[in-house]
Amino acid sequence: MVDLFLNVRLSLRATFFDARGNFRPLPMKACGLAEEQRMLDSHFVECASAELARNYSAEWNDLASRALEPNAFLEPQFALTLAGFDSGGGTPLFLLVWEVGASSVRGRLIALWALVFPRTIFGRTVKAWVHDFCCSGAPLLDKENGSAGLELIFRWLKRQTGQICALSTVQLLETGPTFALLYEYAQKNRLPFGVLTQYERAALNANAIGANAHDSISPKKKKEIKRQLRRLNEMGCVTVGQAEDGAPLRDKIEAFMVLEAKGWKGRKGSAFLNNPSLPCFVRNASLAMGREGKCRIYWLAVDGRVIAANIVLLAGCTAYFWKTAYDEGFGFASPGVLVTLEMTDRLFHEPHILVADSCAVADHPMIDHIWRGRLRMADVMMSLCEDRVNGFKGALWRERFRRRLREQAKATLAHYFRLR
Repeated sequence: MVDLFLNVRLSLRATFFDARGNFRPLPMKACGLAEEQRMLDSHFVECASAELARNYSAEWNDLASRALEPNAFLEPQFALTLAGFDSGGGTPLFLLVWEVGASSVRGRLIALWALVFPRTIFGRTVKAWVHDFCCSGAPLLDKENGSAGLELIFRWLKRQTGQICALSTVQLLETGPTFALLYEYAQKNRLPFGVLTQYERAALNANAIGANAHDSISPKKKKEIKRQLRRLNEMGCVTVGQAEDGAPLRDKIEAFMVLEAKGWKGRKGSAFLNNPSLPCFVRNASLAMGREGKCRIYWLAVDGRVIAANIVLLAGCTAYFWKTAYDEGFGFASPGVLVTLEMTDRLFHEPHILVADSCAVADHPMIDHIWRGRLRMADVMMSLCEDRVNGFKGALWRERFRRRLREQAKATLAHYFRLR
């Protein structure tokens, strides 16, 4: 009986997991090779590892340029670079939806989503790949065929992953087209749809005519900023600028990582330089995106020494305020605020940028007082099968319970450190 149990267990593991212990969706005969599942006569879905997806970078870039909703964190230069590192989000598989071309199997790419499958046979939820360095869980969907691309992805998931009953994704723009398509698909197919969390984060309406960074600042704060700038000028020559490509971008990336490691993130252990592999990711991703005009650093220096810097990623008409760091030795002058005000004024003068996403938590103490716009974000979970409603309800309850426990643990730790 014991031998029978062990044989069944080994058989199940061989069926559902690869050699590295990662989940293998059924019946993935060759994950990463073209699987022509002709759900429609003119399209097919392919599941690819990061290694194979790299071969389609040109088609991926083309899809990103015509995406229904931009996502800088799913640009190939960013996502493929990070996929090789431990980012805290699991190992992604990339679902690509292709049109069948006239002269080849793969025509135009109309949808792409990076997903993480559960690592155990008891896992019930597939999750959008949202890692420690990501601020959007939106897939890339073609403007013209986004609905069809999304439907094909869900059909593939339903057919290939028999034991999975739900899909979850976080940091979706609740007023955006992707959220609307997900909700519409769920309603049309009578699938349960649950919102896990809703919150707002700061944003900048970058195409406001005649606007400047100081418009939203109180007279008292403007006075304080002028005083801080005077104090900096007394210490040396103050310069500001932006680096967009090549050696200047490379130099400022290094300066940024040093600043970050010297600050609170370094002390907490979450700075890039605290992890041996992450500096390589930051260098490679930023330079690759810089060559495409999709990454820049705004910086502030005193006598040539960088004391504050912001990393901004670009996708479509959206700028993402991804990372910020400043020298705490100059904290009296709020250099992080000063460089952000300069960055804001420059964004106002770029006609192709319509909105800037702060990528910040709700009620952020700095950016909320400079950027007065708000983006309403949501974390969602939806059922994949109409006949597994109870399984979906269980998955939804477990996720909400996990989140409550996490928030309670955070509150307890914060209270403990306040008492010390």
